Amino acid sequence: MRAAVIAGPGEMRMEEVALPEPGAGEVRIRLEGCGVCASNLTPWGGAEWMKYPMDAGSPGHEGWGVVDALGEGVAGLTVGQRVAALSYRSYAEYDVAAADAVVPLPAALDGKPFPGEPLGCAMNIFRRSGIHEGQTVAIVGIGFLG
Repeated sequence: MRAAVIAGPGEMRMEEVALPEPGAGEVRIRLEGCGVCASNLTPWGGAEWMKYPMDAGSPGHEGWGVVDALGEGVAGLTVGQRVAALSYRSYAEYDVAAADAVVPLPAALDGKPFPGEPLGCAMNIFRRSGIHEGQTVAIVGIGFLG
């Protein structure tokens, strides 16, 4: 499969690498796309503590696509199902993700890009905040998501 490799600061190349195999509790996804997160800017920019070349497909973590293979013990997901995932090497044609980091996408999103991490961030904020329906809140400093 093809995967992007960040070879150095501001330097990227495409490489042919082995197709990853899902382990127990993992799924393989044939990727349709991957978002670019603000956290991807540091490795691209070349912070002095970065190590190059990075792993093939890194640091892509906002991928979406179709489940292609299931590892042992995976329940609730099926081959052919369209999903979004939080994984680590999604700047590639395929990636492997823990099944509990994969969310099925509804039919209303068919054919549409859907990097799931921004939604996951918002859901995490609401879950931790104690905000309830009917309350009035102010959102200050949304940062790079907004």
